Amino acid sequence: MLRLTLLLAILAPNAGGAQATPYLPNDDIAYAYVEALMSRGMLGGLSTLSRPYAVGDVRAALDSIAVPRGERVIDSYIGALRQTLTRYELRKPGEGAAGLPFRAKATFDIYGTAQSSARRELIIGDSGRDFEPAMAGYFVFGAGHIAGSVRALLDNRLNTDPEFPGKKDRSIAGRSEDGYVRGVWKYAEVAFGRVARSWGPTSLSGLQLGDDAYTYDHLFARAGTRRINISTVIARLDNYTLAPGLELSRYFSVHRLAVRRGRFEGALSEAFVYSGVGRGLEFSLVNPLNVYGLSWRNERTDGNLNFGGELAYRSRFGTFAGHVLLDDIQIDECDTVCNEPSSYGFTFTAEGVPTPGAQRFFASYTKVSNLAYHTPNVGERYAIYFVGLGRGFSDYDELRLGVDVALIPRTPVRVYVARRRQGEGDYRKPYPLSSVLDRTPGFLSGTVWTTNRVGITGAAMLGRDFQVTGDAGINQNTSRGHREGYDKTIFEGRAKVIWVPRWLITFE
Repeated sequence: MLRLTLLLAILAPNAGGAQATPYLPNDDIAYAYVEALMSRGMLGGLSTLSRPYAVGDVRAALDSIAVPRGERVIDSYIGALRQTLTRYELRKPGEGAAGLPFRAKATFDIYGTAQSSARRELIIGDSGRDFEPAMAGYFVFGAGHIAGSVRALLDNRLNTDPEFPGKKDRSIAGRSEDGYVRGVWKYAEVAFGRVARSWGPTSLSGLQLGDDAYTYDHLFARAGTRRINISTVIARLDNYTLAPGLELSRYFSVHRLAVRRGRFEGALSEAFVYSGVGRGLEFSLVNPLNVYGLSWRNERTDGNLNFGGELAYRSRFGTFAGHVLLDDIQIDECDTVCNEPSSYGFTFTAEGVPTPGAQRFFASYTKVSNLAYHTPNVGERYAIYFVGLGRGFSDYDELRLGVDVALIPRTPVRVYVARRRQGEGDYRKPYPLSSVLDRTPGFLSGTVWTTNRVGITGAAMLGRDFQVTGDAGINQNTSRGHREGYDKTIFEGRAKVIWVPRWLITFE
């Protein structure tokens, strides 16, 4: 797949006018400024339903904003976002986008993370308190229709994260967070490697393709225009060991038809996880124009199939979006598992609802059913290394309300209240036996862990050299950890301070 990507980029250097740039990683501080500006009606060229953004697309959206706007805080957000992009950009000041020579540059940052929870989801934090120093190295390259990036981390926080799949007995933990090459043309894009992706409302991880899992290698392809396009992700997942020497090979395919027209943006998608001893990639599930739902039955293609739909509308009253997941649908004659509870998920969000002044309201509600993301076949678990390919949890709902505050220059802040109900349903657990399916709750199984949280999340750029991101709040827990009667109110937070040196090495 990598050779195909490079071959296409080399053979078509003059096809179309698209200029490739690296992706802006989903965990970069830049997204705090992107979200703050989008909630105020700016950056309209960027999708509200798909990430990551290409650096060039963010730059183009920024260039469409008239500055200065005469709003001190908002102008500072624009300036801060421009500054964050420079580490990923290969253009020099004053250069146009066309005809750039091949360039590469390398840089690094040093950071420290203080946290009260080793689990990344703070609203159900585990009180794994620690502080870990770390560093990240960046290498970006590109010219014409080809671009790419490598990002490697040395971060001992990985040793304590219960969702990190790697070795946890190392004195220095690390992983390759990003590593990909992408080719871009007027009507197509192909990329191979690892980078976080999410399809769905941008304030939450996608239900079918999300960024809760640690990044994994995959092939991505997109064909079409900004107004209508079809895209696909294909990945080989981790094997599942049935017995010593006997392993299930596992694969993931998802494709999506997306449209944009005026203020509307929408998409329809199918996703499929399939497995088997000695099973390989199947062309019917690699073909992005095939209908997986028909192959699933007509061609006896066994696997875990789900469907999704997304819709967003931008208005002067805010941006409203929704995402629906329909999992494990029963459409044929009834069999022994017809009495199983429905498997589904949905999300509704409102962003940028106006208030007097520059502040904006936001709200979201999300719900994922008990049996979502898994089937009786353990190899069809909708996860990689035991973390969901969509959401990281099932059997829960969460309501979040808050205010996007723009009071301090270069410091977007969100103050929020949230309520989460987390059942004991988990796609990592064995699927219920058919004999008990009729007694299995469809939602909120077992002892329900309820958390009410009041928190504040934000980011800041301090001059050119330092960045700060964080999320801090108070959790009021009932039946914490699914322990009946264990009620506790506790602080849960995480703060990350990053030193971004001005040193870099440029290759040209």
